[in-house]
Amino acid sequence: MNDGVKAKTPPELTFAAHQFSKYYSVHRLQEVPGLKQREFGFMFFDKGFVHRHIGFQNTDELRRYLVERSPAHAYYSTAYYERPDAKTMAEKGWMGADLIFDLDADHVRGSEKLPYEQMLARVKAVLIKLYDEFVCSDLGFGESDTEIVFSGGRGYHIHAYGEDVKKLGSHERREIVDYVTAVELDLDILLSSKAIETERNRKQLKSTRLPALSEGGWYGKTRKALNMLLEQLLSLPEEGAIELLVSAGIKKNQAARIYRQVQDRGARERMLSENILDALTDRDDDLKQFKSVLQSKAVEWLGGQTDEPVTSDTHRLIRLPGSLHGKTALKVVSLTRDQLATFDPLRDAVPDFGEETVLVHSAREFVAEPLGGHALAIREGLNEIPLPLGLFLILRRQVTLAPKR
Repeated sequence: MNDGVKAKTPPELTFAAHQFSKYYSVHRLQEVPGLKQREFGFMFFDKGFVHRHIGFQNTDELRRYLVERSPAHAYYSTAYYERPDAKTMAEKGWMGADLIFDLDADHVRGSEKLPYEQMLARVKAVLIKLYDEFVCSDLGFGESDTEIVFSGGRGYHIHAYGEDVKKLGSHERREIVDYVTAVELDLDILLSSKAIETERNRKQLKSTRLPALSEGGWYGKTRKALNMLLEQLLSLPEEGAIELLVSAGIKKNQAARIYRQVQDRGARERMLSENILDALTDRDDDLKQFKSVLQSKAVEWLGGQTDEPVTSDTHRLIRLPGSLHGKTALKVVSLTRDQLATFDPLRDAVPDFGEETVLVHSAREFVAEPLGGHALAIREGLNEIPLPLGLFLILRRQVTLAPKR
């Protein structure tokens, strides 16, 4: 009996553990940076907790553990420790941690109820935005400083390496998340005021300066959001444009008035050409509400999405690249940005089990996810199907393992 399962474990999980062990016995693991200083943790098919505080000296030791124990899930710490196998955090001797961004379907708006294939595509699109516009552009990481990892389940991780981030504490990491997600975006800071002199009475007034598209960070993003908002308000019919403003918290009468001000071509063009927001209207209450709409839409349209607790946790365990995911049997895959562009988890994260098949029983007819690029119709009753698909459906509890004939 494999050490990773008990005698009373359901046959489906015993079968999965055996297949995981076989897989690890013939497939090499990629090297883990700083492996000797990482803590490892594992969940098993017959246990509901993480067995952690484990250390390894090299990849061969780690691989032997995976073969002999066949865990359902394998993790390693984002942190580096002097004694990673010590039983308490105080004893481990924290030396620093990588910066991690975690993007799962739970954190991506609009993906929760999508079919699995569409969910993965949606999460990947949001990840590309997070990587390109924030991790690389705004935060300044290069591809050599980062690693993108498909989790094997419903999302991705971005690992950022380097001495600059290693010593960041939880507070600094949380501030990075706040910046990415724009949780405390304040247009009063981004839209600076300057004094202008009117021709009438030579009176000094305050004018709100708009940032340029070319400016970095949320300055340029705010200008981009303004352009997007104007484009939407001009392209929608009046009723739809007013509804857009109302949905952002403006009363209908005021929304209608702001809509008419946006339609004033002269005021609009002066605002954009002179970079003065006040040119849109001379009513302070309308200007204030328009700014609030702009702020909410900037966050909605241009804000990044990521899981704050993962990024701010300096002791986090994260999935081990090269391991198999215990709820899908898909591989945890390390990717470069170029590889991500064409990466299809249902094709490229499917583990190689050769030509093996498995006999499963289904209580209903359905079309399985297209693992390997082909959607397979599952009949009610017995089905002999490719082993990767069989494991995927077994672990997702869509089928059961058929008794041996």
